[in-house]
Amino acid sequence: MNPKILIGEMARIHGISAQTLRYYDKIDLFKPSYMDENSSYRYYGIEQFAHLESILYLKGMGMMLKEIKTYFQNRDLNSMLDLMKKRVDYINDEIVKLTKKQKNIQSMLNTVNNYLNKNIMGKCRFQRIPERQILFFNFGSGDIFTEHELGIKKLGMEIKSIDELYLNPFASVIDKNNIENGDYTNFKGIAMVFEHNIPDAILTIPQPGGLYATMAFAGTYKDIKTYFSELTNEIKKNGYQVAGDGLVLIITDKAYSDYEYEYISEIQVPVKNRKSPNQ
Repeated sequence: MNPKILIGEMARIHGISAQTLRYYDKIDLFKPSYMDENSSYRYYGIEQFAHLESILYLKGMGMMLKEIKTYFQNRDLNSMLDLMKKRVDYINDEIVKLTKKQKNIQSMLNTVNNYLNKNIMGKCRFQRIPERQILFFNFGSGDIFTEHELGIKKLGMEIKSIDELYLNPFASVIDKNNIENGDYTNFKGIAMVFEHNIPDAILTIPQPGGLYATMAFAGTYKDIKTYFSELTNEIKKNGYQVAGDGLVLIITDKAYSDYEYEYISEIQVPVKNRKSPNQ
């Protein structure tokens, strides 16, 4: 007669909890084979070891309990091979997704470290930026903070992916005329900026590439007027003029830190050479 094993001992032998075995019993995946008629205690048999180990092996491969239960209802070698092939295909898909996620996170990490490790904060730089795509929403008539938060919610509803939502930068968009008129706190909308890997079925518009005057700064929108004023002065001083709508990219904000002095933004304004009076 095969040894009879109580649930606690069965769990200990296989490195799982008694609660797990009780759950397998409840869903009819793996039930004790024996019951003592006098005590009503239920026991597992040693011959059930292979069955439980198969369940744990498949679960360790990441298979759902529902899949495992279906497999055990009518299993043979071909059904096992088919199950494993489907799992390989699933894992390969996950590797593609995780690789993309890894690249996005590493890109974000590199971006933030670039601002933290270089002495560029509060300084004007002229740099060429390639064409990008933006998903844009107009602001309403509310204050900048409220419209920014509502805009992020709209972007989230459009993107439908928390990864895309946080791994591509947001930007407030300021009209070219407002920049030229010194109206640095009146933004016309919010955008998500894509340098590559634009999600499917997302309607974007181009943000032209070319020469940009840029300035990174730490703080919130309360500080933006000062930095915008300094940047436009540098644009004029260096013989340039504003060539289009500007962006204020949000590099880090309250989603990353509780401290406003750790919020990082970058003003980006497209520029071109100022025409001389004779041109």
